[in-house]
Amino acid sequence: MLRKSRKYVTLVLIMLLVFLTAGCTVYTDYSRETARSTELLSLTETSQTEKYIRSSFNTLQNPYFAMLSETEMDAYSLIYEELYEGNQKFECPIKLNADQLTNAIDSVLDDHPELFWIDNNYGYTYDPADGTIKEIKFTFFDFADTPEKLKNARKEFDREAAKIVDKARAYPTLLERELYIHDYICENTEYDMTAPYNQSAYSSIVLHRSVCAGYSRAFQYLMQKSGYTCYYVTGRTDGIGMTPGEGYEDGAHSWNLVLLNGQFYNIDCLWDDTASDTYGTPIYPFFNVTDEALIHHERTQMAVGLPRCTATEYKYSNHFGPTVEAEYIVFADAV
Repeated sequence: MLRKSRKYVTLVLIMLLVFLTAGCTVYTDYSRETARSTELLSLTETSQTEKYIRSSFNTLQNPYFAMLSETEMDAYSLIYEELYEGNQKFECPIKLNADQLTNAIDSVLDDHPELFWIDNNYGYTYDPADGTIKEIKFTFFDFADTPEKLKNARKEFDREAAKIVDKARAYPTLLERELYIHDYICENTEYDMTAPYNQSAYSSIVLHRSVCAGYSRAFQYLMQKSGYTCYYVTGRTDGIGMTPGEGYEDGAHSWNLVLLNGQFYNIDCLWDDTASDTYGTPIYPFFNVTDEALIHHERTQMAVGLPRCTATEYKYSNHFGPTVEAEYIVFADAV
């Protein structure tokens, strides 16, 4: 098992405003700790915006979509469709403001880890008269910044993911498949804050170096491809495990929720990996646990609206034997 130091990536938000004669342009740079893994339903519905027909999304599989306003749902649908088709720049026929756009973009990226080529910034132009968005532009990672490179990157990503999913499906139960995917990520991903593309599932699945966002998005994608309902969770860990002087003091972190037999559970692959490194053997203190067990975790942003986790039936020790439980994990800087 490749080992990692205990650090977690923070959220960075930089806003640069450039005023133009015909309107205004905003460029947003963000790094969040924050398919087509779940199928876009074929049904469509007429949105509140007459010029745009919104696609319907499964709200169980796409929880952040379900939290949006009608206008934000329109924007979510537009953004997902354009990005999935590989379009970096597109007009916005929907009447929405900058805050609504931010909510829609965050929700698309948190619901859809298969959009792994999206870099950590986007820009938009808006009408200075009323602040409505006119055009949206995303930056793609350099491995996917041309149509041909994106096509090849998707093939590579799909090929590597399919290998993992095929092996997971060889196990007879959903719980065993979940454990296989968890273990694969822990054993094959090196925690590295300097890893390229580390807010993307690509960094873990293809390059095998990432941070908590990459771990969590990879787990979300592989679980969804294996038939699970699995969510990406943004939150904080109050700086636990941080090394003084190395930054990221705000403790920004991400992990996952998974639905098993009608109940939701927390699972934190990175913290299981780090705990296993500390103990010198694989342990599973953060595998299918309750909110109460995650005493150092706190949900933030839209993740506070995700389902609560109270069930214990599918935690590791109930099915695979004894392990160190989360409540017995002690962090030196938490004492």
